Amino acid sequence: MTHPTRQGMSAEQVHPGMRVRVIEHHMVHERRDLLEGTVVARYGAEDYMVVDVRLDGGQYKLFWPSDLEEIFSPKPWRRLLLGWGSAG
Repeated sequence: MTHPTRQGMSAEQVHPGMRVRVIEHHMVHERRDLLEGTVVARYGAEDYMVVDVRLDGGQYKLFWPSDLEEIFSPKPWRRLLLGWGSAG
């Protein structure tokens, strides 16, 4: 399923420890299961930043924030504890 209107994240939205997935138009069909992971670092300035993601398969890969979308935790209290917004 394709989501042509789906946009990735901005540099301000990406935080280390956040669970993310690569937006669909950047996925290679054979590697869909490998394109979810955890943000480990951000490099650069807000207007030119790359994000280092540890993929679930163990590899590390750099992405633009706009290539990523957050995987929301089913536990909203975690987002509050980490300071990532409201629970609702």
